[in-house]
Amino acid sequence: KNGDVPISGYILQPLSTSNKNTTHCEVNGEVVSGISVEYRGGKVDFKGVTKQGTKCYLYFDIGTLSELTFEKLNLTKAGDLPSAISTTACDNNTNDFSHNKSGSNCTSTDKGVYETEDDFGKSYVFRGTVDNNWVHFADMYWRIIRINGNGTIRMIYSGTTLPEDGRWANGDGSAIVTSSGTTSMFNEAYNDNTYVGYMIGVVNANNYIDAHKNSANSIIKKEIDDWYNGLNGIKEEYRDKIDVETGFCNDRTISTAYHNSTYDGTGKGFGTERTAYNSTYRLWNNGNTSYDSTQEPTLKCTNKERDLFTGPGAKGTINSIGQTIKGNNKLAYPVGLITVDEAICAGGLAGKENYGYWLYTGRTYWTMTPDIFTGTYASIYYQSNGVINNSNDVYNKNGVRPVINLKADTEIEFQDPDGENKGTISNPYVVQ
Repeated sequence: KNGDVPISGYILQPLSTSNKNTTHCEVNGEVVSGISVEYRGGKVDFKGVTKQGTKCYLYFDIGTLSELTFEKLNLTKAGDLPSAISTTACDNNTNDFSHNKSGSNCTSTDKGVYETEDDFGKSYVFRGTVDNNWVHFADMYWRIIRINGNGTIRMIYSGTTLPEDGRWANGDGSAIVTSSGTTSMFNEAYNDNTYVGYMIGVVNANNYIDAHKNSANSIIKKEIDDWYNGLNGIKEEYRDKIDVETGFCNDRTISTAYHNSTYDGTGKGFGTERTAYNSTYRLWNNGNTSYDSTQEPTLKCTNKERDLFTGPGAKGTINSIGQTIKGNNKLAYPVGLITVDEAICAGGLAGKENYGYWLYTGRTYWTMTPDIFTGTYASIYYQSNGVINNSNDVYNKNGVRPVINLKADTEIEFQDPDGENKGTISNPYVVQ
């Protein structure tokens, strides 16, 4: 025994059922299974201890969960992500799939894994023409968006087969098949502020709280849930590796800043009140109708109790400064969508074409981020054939790319353990 359980600055190693050189429990000198150990806020909770004489040995590592996950994936930091981004992380001239092959025609050096902050601490974002974020999990291919500050790994669905011709993108194959084919509405109805929600509240509400109270599923949430739990979704034997705590942000915070005479910062966010949501403040020029050349993405969710979709059974998790981060526990399954801020961190820029960064597929697909309610229809940001755009109304149809978070203690291997270029399309990370 080296000492007491540390309060902060350390990570509890994953529980082993066979190895005495890491965290384990034993009876009469023999390692036993069936016990779970949770370390939160400087306290340890044991479950499943049924035999007299059980002894548990806890091994801790210095560092943060995100740093440990970063090292586990053999990654190298490219730099700190700037708070305001004005580059598309690739030089483009033509709308051509050749831009999406191993960085062909992309001369920018703005690519790699960049550090920034999220609600949990340090986050590591894959940006630009990277090709080392491929994962094979649950008989599907995924690409890592970022390592979250709590060490979980956020990934976006990229099909059941690898792209042809060495392309990064898989076109239609990067989106799931929904009840309406290869695309889906975000919400079928559109003429109310409530329809910018991943879950909707009261139509024709007379206050903001009721309008966004998360009382019913959106069309797209139902499609994603049905996929996750369906024949083509995540099989039962893989689900225990998916995190329920980290969540997905549907940022419905109202922008109170002046943008133009139409969106002057006075929108109320309910009923048919003309309203700009906070993404507008981060991406648009104040005072006119064009996107800003410098955009300010954030990986922090302003109102977690309402907009951070977590669950099922999420208890909350401790961030790097000891705060408990808890979402709304509204998810039936731990799956969501990418945010517009994550897409910009990855190399996109609203209103500007980028055919080279790794999220480009040549097809349109939804983000989870509200833009505006015009007074007539609700609008959500989407990826539009190389452009992050806002003009797609919720009743239009786009592709659906589910996003999940792998638990921080997930064991990850490589397709070719001795091979180079780990995490690439030819040697992806593998979760057994």
